[in-house]
Amino acid sequence: MAKKDKIAVFGGTFNPPHNGHLHLLEAFRRAVAFDKVLIVPAAIPPHKEVGNLASGEQRVEMCRRAFPDCEVCDYEVRRGGKNYTADTLAYLKTLYPQATLYFIMGTDMFLSFASWHEPWRVVQNAVILCQKRDESVSVEQLRRFGKESLGLKEEQFLISEVTPLELSSTAVREAVESGKSIREMVPAAVAEYIEREGLYAD
Repeated sequence: MAKKDKIAVFGGTFNPPHNGHLHLLEAFRRAVAFDKVLIVPAAIPPHKEVGNLASGEQRVEMCRRAFPDCEVCDYEVRRGGKNYTADTLAYLKTLYPQATLYFIMGTDMFLSFASWHEPWRVVQNAVILCQKRDESVSVEQLRRFGKESLGLKEEQFLISEVTPLELSSTAVREAVESGKSIREMVPAAVAEYIEREGLYAD
């Protein structure tokens, strides 16, 4: 890898990955010219309880289908149990010591960042990229929060001004449970996989 390579790290439960995830990633791709994107499905998310959780292997496969031009990293799934972002980023830094890592997150994660496991190690190894959730909080408010409440420097984080798609994995799972089509909620290859595997149907 070249010394100044920029690598995006997009972690999440991805249960399942949906068009909102793609929209978020594309927004940051326009803001930062990434040389590589790593998609990192979580084994068991430490910050939230998730019902009807597809297996790690199934979520890895769905991520490969949802992000065909990215590299899916199954590090957390292989480790199993609860994994912390600080540990994952430290591991990725050993693989790409000369690159700048950019960790993508949403507003809720950013606002709760101070309560994370060793957040200082996250900032030590990656620039934080945050997308605002909706109009309830402004980009300027998030920037002020980052500087004043989290003590981040200007170069340590970036807030996207792109409005996210109002879509969630929960909504996708509920649609499947209700027998509704999810073809406009997830990439076609993901929808086909969910239907073939019978995921989230009960």
